[in-house]
Amino acid sequence: MIWAEQGVKGLYKGWGPTVIGYSLQGACKFGLYEFFKKFYSDLAGEPFGTDYKTLVYLAGAASAEFVADIALCPFEAVKVRVQTKPGYAKGLTDGMSKFIAAEGFGGWVTNNTLLLHSLLPSSSLQFFFLCS
Repeated sequence: MIWAEQGVKGLYKGWGPTVIGYSLQGACKFGLYEFFKKFYSDLAGEPFGTDYKTLVYLAGAASAEFVADIALCPFEAVKVRVQTKPGYAKGLTDGMSKFIAAEGFGGWVTNNTLLLHSLLPSSSLQFFFLCS
């Protein structure tokens, strides 16, 4: 359907926001996981931090994922609009400025609530089981 309506260009719409958004998400997720893991371990103290390190690691994964998803959401919102609303924008730069002008900087929250609710638990658990 995309090929018939938009040709080859239609297959590449939204690649800029996707690349930048998921790069930021990955950097935040992996970079902040170690930070939050140490932060919560130090906060909990020696006996709790070592006895219940599973909970500490899960809290670190969830916190890192939360920040990472917040970094991703504005780019995901622009990507969806570029892909689904013909003529909305050519790419990231004009799409982000149009999005912020129309809905404000906080507009991505209302548009990506479901994304946050699905990514946070699943990615936190996945990250926890793979990295602990």
